[in-house]
Amino acid sequence: MRFFNFSIKNVLLLNCFIFSFPALTEPWIDTSDIYLKAHIQLLADSGHIITPVTTYPLMWHDINQDIKKINTSKLTDAQQNAYFYINHQFRLANKNQTRIKAQVGTDDTRFSSFGDTHRDSNSLQIQSTTLMDNFATNISYSYYPDSQDKERNIDEKKRWDNSYLAAFWGNWIITLGKQDRWFGPTWDTSLSLSNNARPMTAVSLTRKSAEAFIIPFTEFDIPWTVTTFMGKMDDDREIKDTLLWGFRLNFKPFKSLEIGVTRLAQWGGEGRPQDLSTFWNVLIGKDNCSAGGLDCNKTQEPGNQQAGFDMRYSFNLFDTPLALYGQYFAEDGDDSGGLSMVTKAKYQGGFDMQINLLSLPTTAYLEYTDTFQNCPALGTGDDIGDCFYEHHIYETGMRFHERTLGNLYDNDAKTLVFGTISQLNSNTRMTTKWRYLDLNYDNSDKAPNNPTVGNPLTSIHEKVYMLSTTVQHNYQNWRFTLGADISRSSFPDSANNMENTTDFNGSLTVEYNL
Repeated sequence: MRFFNFSIKNVLLLNCFIFSFPALTEPWIDTSDIYLKAHIQLLADSGHIITPVTTYPLMWHDINQDIKKINTSKLTDAQQNAYFYINHQFRLANKNQTRIKAQVGTDDTRFSSFGDTHRDSNSLQIQSTTLMDNFATNISYSYYPDSQDKERNIDEKKRWDNSYLAAFWGNWIITLGKQDRWFGPTWDTSLSLSNNARPMTAVSLTRKSAEAFIIPFTEFDIPWTVTTFMGKMDDDREIKDTLLWGFRLNFKPFKSLEIGVTRLAQWGGEGRPQDLSTFWNVLIGKDNCSAGGLDCNKTQEPGNQQAGFDMRYSFNLFDTPLALYGQYFAEDGDDSGGLSMVTKAKYQGGFDMQINLLSLPTTAYLEYTDTFQNCPALGTGDDIGDCFYEHHIYETGMRFHERTLGNLYDNDAKTLVFGTISQLNSNTRMTTKWRYLDLNYDNSDKAPNNPTVGNPLTSIHEKVYMLSTTVQHNYQNWRFTLGADISRSSFPDSANNMENTTDFNGSLTVEYNL
């Protein structure tokens, strides 16, 4: 695991060499464009895009191949809008690009969802991408003037987030870098992996093309893709340099049904075993107290495990495209072994539809999430709270830089979100969200006075009503994104009778493609 001491800065040295070759195209779609996600999903739901599309970064290779086969004369107006937008974005990715982005805001964002342009209030970023036959790079340098914690001596002003170096080997891509990931069919948040937290340095292996598996003696084929990564959690945490292993298998048994399987595991780190035998125990799920021969000594338990699956089913109702989707995601299990080694599951569900809202092509969705879980304490049988995304050894939990890797709203939260994604005209787009958030509704926190342990959003029960909107406009090589949200918070179980608060946050992002 010494490989993870390789700094992302070393990629710059390789980049100087690679830039001397002709550029082709950026290999994948990241989590920065919610409109591109919506257009891809529309054509996937209508059967025009065959490849699985609920794992990001999403490979351009199959998206482009499927788009080339479309007969545009048979598309509806909304599908044609999607087709032309995807084609335009692919042409941009097909160029050697250098982009400059400046962002100003009144405050840091509390939640970062798919397509959000920033996490911190003010920043300046320069990004350059290129690709040759067997390599691809993205060098992204950002400066955040206000990102400093003097009390803990943490200075995060200079960042290389979203930089990577990728090598192509047959139908596989090996990548070293810091990439945002999103696992699942959801729009606002994901129980497993979202882009809420900053990306960590990781090595990943991803299938380039979802070439179908053909069931023997039939003509039934199943497009599938898989990705796995090993990341280093090098932030301020209880166990330094914890390793995070991730795995996702994505396949479509039918054009209208997509299924994903996800596993995440924390292991290794300072003072913890991280040899191959330890990882093997993690891989086979032998990581719970009294399971598979392990005793209840903390030194015997190799890791903190999460696993689950998600599905999305699309159909038409009265000529209106609809889809139902959901996610089942579980924490470490109890001490009884067997299938209960991964239990304490939580659920997320939603539906979306394609409509004309005020004559504007729109994706509208409704999502419900609940991450409250009573967890049996090991060896006692007693119920305890504050356990989803938590662990008794890896006490910082499934969090990175004080943000949860999965659900934007952390544990013990019940949320309902209604959102719309609209195309105003060929150059202007708009998103709107109405959120009801019941945060930390058990009014308890694992470590309310420790910033590296427990719920980072609120240590007490908080109810939030929030309205958010963004408007994005393209003009030649420029892109402007104006965002605003207003929220009202109440604290119904506060011992100090805290007053209700109203907060406003506005931001402006300006991007220029050289």
